[in-house]
Amino acid sequence: MRTKNKKQDFLPKILYDLKTPALAQITALETLLKVSGKNFGSQDKDLIELTIHSCRYMQHLIDVFSIINSLENEKIKPFCEVFDINSVLRKILDELKIILKYRNITVNIDTKEELSIYADKLYMKITIFNLLSNSIDYAFDNSSIDINFYTRKNSLIFEIKSKGTPITTDFSKEIFEKYKKKTTFNKTTLGLGLYLSKEIINAHFGTIIAKSLIDDTNIFGFEIPIR
Repeated sequence: MRTKNKKQDFLPKILYDLKTPALAQITALETLLKVSGKNFGSQDKDLIELTIHSCRYMQHLIDVFSIINSLENEKIKPFCEVFDINSVLRKILDELKIILKYRNITVNIDTKEELSIYADKLYMKITIFNLLSNSIDYAFDNSSIDINFYTRKNSLIFEIKSKGTPITTDFSKEIFEKYKKKTTFNKTTLGLGLYLSKEIINAHFGTIIAKSLIDDTNIFGFEIPIR
């Protein structure tokens, strides 16, 4: 019992210690670009922006691990508030812009709605980030990703569609399992982000989505009630 308690106390401290240098690196590199960026060539700027993206992704993973660690003892309890999902989505796209540029993938937001929802803002940001990151992983280079969200009756539907490597029927059932290894475009992960996304959507009394159509269109998304 003492060993288990020590582990529960130790991991959050390690995760916090990991997050601090990542934030310092992001701040330093963004300041470098702002102050001296005009003196850099395009390749140098791309390398710095890729490093910033890696640091931000590390921060995201630390948040994921922190929440999953807390789930060992209790379920997710959303702290709901009203916020504009458009602003959250655009912030995520800004964080992912360098990897989109590197893969030459364009993103189209196909919605006319300025939509405010009542949900946990941090958890929904993590979920959308995870789903969009996986859409990018599965998408072909030099392709496009279409994002659409809309209301239907008393629900919000959020969908990310891309052309890419199909998700097999069997794997679509396993993709949200904890520690389910997957490999796409030479990137191997343990699936913790998708597992957490499903738990977050479940906590919002919703349904997570991952499927492929016969024309190699992959769809990641979710449906949650609007209360």
